[in-house]
Amino acid sequence: MVFLASPPSPVFPIAALATAALLTACGGGNATSSPAQDPPPARPIDLEVGGSAVVKVRAGPQGLTVMEETPLRIGEPGPQRTLAMLDAAGTRIGAYSAPAGTSLIDFARHPSGETTVVLATARTVTLARLDGSGAEIDETPLADPLAATDPYYDAGGVKDDGSMVPVLTRDASSVAPLGEDVAVALRTGRNAVVAYRFRHQRPQGYALAWRTLVEPGLSIFAVGITSGTFDTYGQLENHWHVHLDADAAGNIAIGVVSRIVTAPVFAAHADHFAEPIAAQNGLLVTRLDADGRRLGATAVDTVQTGELHGLRLAGDDVALVGRVFSERRPDGGGWNAYAAHVDRASGALRSYRTVDVDAGEILFDIQPLPANRFLVAGAAGYVENPDGASISETAAPFLAVLEADGTLRQRLAFSAGARQNPIRTLEPHGASWLVGGMTNGPGTHSGDGDRSLIRADGYAREIAVPSS
Repeated sequence: MVFLASPPSPVFPIAALATAALLTACGGGNATSSPAQDPPPARPIDLEVGGSAVVKVRAGPQGLTVMEETPLRIGEPGPQRTLAMLDAAGTRIGAYSAPAGTSLIDFARHPSGETTVVLATARTVTLARLDGSGAEIDETPLADPLAATDPYYDAGGVKDDGSMVPVLTRDASSVAPLGEDVAVALRTGRNAVVAYRFRHQRPQGYALAWRTLVEPGLSIFAVGITSGTFDTYGQLENHWHVHLDADAAGNIAIGVVSRIVTAPVFAAHADHFAEPIAAQNGLLVTRLDADGRRLGATAVDTVQTGELHGLRLAGDDVALVGRVFSERRPDGGGWNAYAAHVDRASGALRSYRTVDVDAGEILFDIQPLPANRFLVAGAAGYVENPDGASISETAAPFLAVLEADGTLRQRLAFSAGARQNPIRTLEPHGASWLVGGMTNGPGTHSGDGDRSLIRADGYAREIAVPSS
């Protein structure tokens, strides 16, 4: 059962280069060379991670940054995430873990090969700069005196005016690269959504370029379950999450969830910005330019309760993916994945379509393909208590190609392991794709009697995707 709760206070070796051997004829003569040989082809990247899921991969010419997440019981402090730094051949060259008492929330990889990480405690947010091996270069606390005075729509929930983090979760920040700068979007202690641009300077660290209020503060209520020990798809906190992406030109897109009872973002937005919204449940996508000016917001009406798990900005397309409780079915298959597309320039909703292939479905990431198609990743074949939030122990990986309007064109074969098998992240890598996720993940009740069953085995694999 689901209940609403009033929140409490609170490796591959680098290929060797072939060399030409000089041979001298017996008794003298001219030196000759053997035919030149091409180096052997590079092996595809195949990273295996025991005990943790791979939830995000970003690649550049110098290598990869991989975020790994250790599954935790409901109520355990977290999230517990670390970074693995790989060179271009897929060899681990370093790692990064958050300081004690701090959680790594998100990261952005820059063209230089450096990485920005967002760190959170129960009340603070800090930006840290890492070199290519994961060593810290500098760090800067994200202090915002305006956060305590942002508009707040009070419906009886708790807030913390002096905090840069919501009262009930640290996992409410997102970061994206703007060249060597970064865009950051987060929820404050008043549950307002605020966006920033920071410029990185040496040796000072990060300097604020601008601040924009994206959504006013409001009461957001906790969601709990009456039994179970693991939040399989992060659904108990999804309505706090903030999703962000940016492009090289400085365009920014930010997405959040609105729910009529637990997170009435539509109502607060409509009143504060004088932009009426008829929908009650759905997604709200805000577009900013490189100087932080609001270009407009688009409401995506999901009708029923929905979750947002991925947002990608590519050209004039803002793509969003997640899942929606489409139908209450006794067999537990009423959750469907969805894909939505918003025009970055005009804000028009291009399409919104559910994806229904096998019992329950969820999408975590989406990337553009040629011919105006999209590669999507998630899980399918799971079931969930139609009257609650208990998700089955088993689910199949879901990798597919969608048409521009969200129509399923082709489901791609992908090897599965035991238990939960979601694919969490997609990243282009030359002519191939990096696919990250996990096998042997837990369902809601896997660890009820044995904490050791709340575990997963992660991977990041390089694969080819059919071009047509």
